[in-house]
Amino acid sequence: MKKNYLILIAGLLLSACAIGYNPTYYYNEILVVNNSRQLIQDVTISASETGRQFSCGNIAPLGICSDSFPRRRYEQNPIQISWVFGGSAGQTSEFVLEVPATMSTGLPLRGVLAISPKGEIAAYFEQEDPI
Repeated sequence: MKKNYLILIAGLLLSACAIGYNPTYYYNEILVVNNSRQLIQDVTISASETGRQFSCGNIAPLGICSDSFPRRRYEQNPIQISWVFGGSAGQTSEFVLEVPATMSTGLPLRGVLAISPKGEIAAYFEQEDPI
C-alpha cells in the first residue's frame, strides 16, 4: 500500500514538472538564405504584436541577408513573412515559430528563412553546437 502511494506521488510530481516547464530562449540573429537561382526581393518579417520588422531589399541568387543584434528574449509572438520571387508576391499567414525541444536555453537561437528553388519559404531555428 505504501509503495502505491509513493508511485502515485512520484507520478504526480513528474506530470506537474512536465506541465509547468516553460524554458526561456533568446535569439540574436535573423538569416534569410536564397537557395534559388533567382533574385529574391522585398523580404519582410513582421511581428504585429511588437511592431518589430526585419527587411531585405534584394537577395542575390544563392545569396544571404542577415542581421545580428544583442540577444533578445524570444516571446513566441506571431510573425508574418512576405517576399517577391520571379515577379510574384508571396505572403504567409501569421504563425508562431516553434523552438525544437532539442535546443539549449543557454545558447542564443538564429532564426532562419530558407527560400527554396521554387520560391517557397521554410522558417526554423538553428543554434551553434556547444563546444
